[in-house]
Amino acid sequence: MKSFRLIQLSVLVIFTVGTIQNISAESIESSSNKEVITIKSTRFAIPLVEKWANEYEKVYPGVDIVIANSKDLKDAADLSLESLIGFDDSNKKEDNLINAARFALLPISNSENPYLKELNKKRLNSKGIRELFFENGEFGESTDSKKKLDYEVTIYSGNNSDSFAEAFASHFGYIKADLKGRKISGDDIFLIDAIQKDNEGITFNNLSYIFDINTRSLKNGVAIIPLDIRKDQREILEEADVDKTITLLENEKIPLIPIENIGFISESNNPEAEKFIEWVLSEGQKYNREFGFLKAEYEQLANN
Repeated sequence: MKSFRLIQLSVLVIFTVGTIQNISAESIESSSNKEVITIKSTRFAIPLVEKWANEYEKVYPGVDIVIANSKDLKDAADLSLESLIGFDDSNKKEDNLINAARFALLPISNSENPYLKELNKKRLNSKGIRELFFENGEFGESTDSKKKLDYEVTIYSGNNSDSFAEAFASHFGYIKADLKGRKISGDDIFLIDAIQKDNEGITFNNLSYIFDINTRSLKNGVAIIPLDIRKDQREILEEADVDKTITLLENEKIPLIPIENIGFISESNNPEAEKFIEWVLSEGQKYNREFGFLKAEYEQLANN
């Protein structure tokens, strides 16, 4: 009797193993039959790209999208998502860039900064931004901030090639080497940590890092520095709501707020990658706001 049960158990084990092997083989075969799109992305945009990818795969289950940081993916990718600010060969790439989203940069401070009251009185205009953030004036003259400002602060900016420093500096007619203060290595999200720990800290950053995308409010310990803009625009920024801020910036151009494009550059002839871009420009735009990004410019959407 025991021998019979042993035989039964052996048959069951063999059948189960065989079934698992078949399922595994089918899964591998199914996966290998999927179309694969590889995307390199600048780090700060990866959450948005992942959202696009997840939603696209729901609509097109026969496609797998593999995403990696631009620095982590060494092999060639089908698509690169990047901003052209700071790229030496940007002129060569510009014609091939298909804008998919925009990011906005705001000057921010530690919310307990003792000089915020002074900043509230002065409200930074273009001249004030130059004096606060840059070593040299608009035409190369020294800003001599100690004479022009009634306070001292610690300016923080990023130091990596994909930092927002180049975009911010370029918007006001500078290069990132002109920025004052301390340079922070690594992702620009560390700039938020820096000013949270420094009561006199001031920096600038994009909306997706400044705001908590879950609560839609400013991150703890962060305050937006008041800008010399129209009262109605200033009141919207003072509400510290990312959705209202994005609506404002999508509808109105404010010269004191840098807004830059990020877009896809096709690195291969993968037709599935082209279909993905088309989907991002049509259906995918509704997810930009969720992650702190503006929609692509209307002209780009209209041409696709």
